[in-house]
Amino acid sequence: MQRKRTPAGRPGGTGRYVAQAAVAAIVLAAAGIAISLALPSGSASRAAGGATASPPALATTSFPGYAGRAALPGAPRLEVNAIASAGGQRLAAGSAGGYPAIWRQRPGGSWTLVTSPDDLPFLPGPATLMTVTHGPAGWLAVGVPGPVVLTSANGTTWRPAAGNIAAGLGKISTVSAAAGPRGYVILGKLAVPGGCAADVWYSANLTSWTRAHDVNDTTGSSQTLAVAALADGFVSVGSHEGRPAAWTTSDGTTWRTIVLPAPANAQLNQIAVRGARVVATGGSDGQGARAAAFAASSPDGGATWQQVSLRLPAPGTVVTALAAGPQGWIAAGQYGTPGRPRVVVWKLAPGQDTWAQAQVDGITGAGKGQPPEITALDASQHAVTGIGPVAPAVSQLAAVFTLQAR
Repeated sequence: MQRKRTPAGRPGGTGRYVAQAAVAAIVLAAAGIAISLALPSGSASRAAGGATASPPALATTSFPGYAGRAALPGAPRLEVNAIASAGGQRLAAGSAGGYPAIWRQRPGGSWTLVTSPDDLPFLPGPATLMTVTHGPAGWLAVGVPGPVVLTSANGTTWRPAAGNIAAGLGKISTVSAAAGPRGYVILGKLAVPGGCAADVWYSANLTSWTRAHDVNDTTGSSQTLAVAALADGFVSVGSHEGRPAAWTTSDGTTWRTIVLPAPANAQLNQIAVRGARVVATGGSDGQGARAAAFAASSPDGGATWQQVSLRLPAPGTVVTALAAGPQGWIAAGQYGTPGRPRVVVWKLAPGQDTWAQAQVDGITGAGKGQPPEITALDASQHAVTGIGPVAPAVSQLAAVFTLQAR
């Protein structure tokens, strides 16, 4: 998606809380601090043999940019918008100085830039990658504006995607992608007279792409904002005529629309899948105190939905990132005012219908100065990783936290 966030997703415009000052104070507060994950009473867990599990770690990490290239005018020094793990690799996608960028995590935890200027298509201005995903034919990363579509067979050598997909996507204003056993899907939102339209493309092999049909209803405005892969297809979320909506497909080209009954004037912005259960988060069509984040869950691959309580810490809370893993789902959000932002982290265990807040000392809670917005999450068998750039307008540092899976 572009950097102007949808109001109920990551904050954008006036809703984006950017920590641009006191970089040294933030770094001192974050670097090397051991933190603990405080769950509700009775939920603390212990490692085998009764010993308390190792506490998660919080540190500042450098995400290097392109050597010799100054940041483009108006572009932040660092954006990290997505993390994905596959085949023993963990990649992050975003931008460095306004140039699309992909980083690979080394075993020691440091991140190295794996894209080069020669990998990037010509772009007239700043652009950022919003998603990175891995499927049967390799890796796919997509961003805006442009759009930017990159592919890689091994995760370390990247090239502009083959075929006409970049031209086909045209003037999309948001973008998301997913990969699974059935192939790859890229979706975006197009501005059209009278509203928005969904633009969805499918590929089995990353070399040829087919534009989907049966995504848009015959009347009304639809926008598709996030997509995830299922074992037997894909599910995407967004809104139709001001109501949260989902779309499902088994072949990537023919989609069925499901409009959620509530809440009104709202949209779904993030999605994460574990097995057949789909969890999505979103919010109302408002800014600041008018925004109302919410979550929805589907037990059957997106066919039917119900709301799931997020237990919001305050009015105006927005969800900034969502991920699923073997231990369930984790989400990050933000609330408060631009001058005093606060970060919230939630966990949803398998089989549960209510999210529980998790305390991440140094990031969540009061008295934490200017915490970074958590913009990317990744959940594995053993841990959850969250990333939030520190003062992205002037710094290439990010706060990276790791929560041990329980």
